[in-house]
Amino acid sequence: MESIENNNTNKTWIVTGTSSGIGLELVKKLLKNGFKVSALTRKPEEIENQVKQINFENGNLLIVKTDITNDESVKNAVKKTVEKFGKIDVLVNNAGYGLVGSIEELTDLEFRKIYDVNVFGVLHLLRHTTPYFRNQRSGTIINISSQMGWDNMENYSAYSSTKHAVNSITLSIQKELKPFNVNVILVSPGGFRTGFVVGQQSNFQIPSSFIEEYKTNSLIELFNKYSPLSRGNPEKAADLLIKLSTTDKLPNNLFLGTDSLTAAKKQLESHLLEAEKWSELSISTDY
Repeated sequence: MESIENNNTNKTWIVTGTSSGIGLELVKKLLKNGFKVSALTRKPEEIENQVKQINFENGNLLIVKTDITNDESVKNAVKKTVEKFGKIDVLVNNAGYGLVGSIEELTDLEFRKIYDVNVFGVLHLLRHTTPYFRNQRSGTIINISSQMGWDNMENYSAYSSTKHAVNSITLSIQKELKPFNVNVILVSPGGFRTGFVVGQQSNFQIPSSFIEEYKTNSLIELFNKYSPLSRGNPEKAADLLIKLSTTDKLPNNLFLGTDSLTAAKKQLESHLLEAEKWSELSISTDY
């Protein structure tokens, strides 16, 4: 990564989903580079063990045990961050997990739980940080979506739909916060070697019951086989997120990884072709 200007290291970051994967790599790199970090996590001990291995300035890390599905818990975490560091410059909404299964296989509770984390968790963080961004007339928000927020596949509707929701939320709040000089970036990673599927049971869940006809087990086997071979490098992703916070010209939407970029382009082109094919029907309802 390019060298970071000293004045940028005065920035305070809030990062969610920091116990593993890209979130953990980001926290470690931020600390190594002198940034102030508020790490929100369900498992503070995991971050504490990881940061023992690196050198960073005492006082630059605040670990807050947070349940992002609980509005009061998030409100308290944001308050503690401001009390310690005096401000918030960058928010990274990174927390989330995957859930496979056809709509018929998944229970109402399983669907609601993933929305609580992947969607309402994002909304809670936005609700309680945007007052600070708005009042200081500066800041950067990075919402981590997914390739599946643009693409789709069978037996993955729960996860994919939560990321479609994150996309819409992000594109709306971009417009809402633009008058206050706050940058909001939608980042959509493809496959990264983070243990999201293999080795992280809490990050990748399966239905409580299966219906054989849907062949969901075949999809699970596919994920388990190819996830460790993903092309995405989590350290490079962390480097890029830091770079985004120090760059003047920013994208509204950024696909991370060759697989994400390729799939998104294919999906968007397909939508355009479909729209053109049926355009006469579309305009036939006008006065």
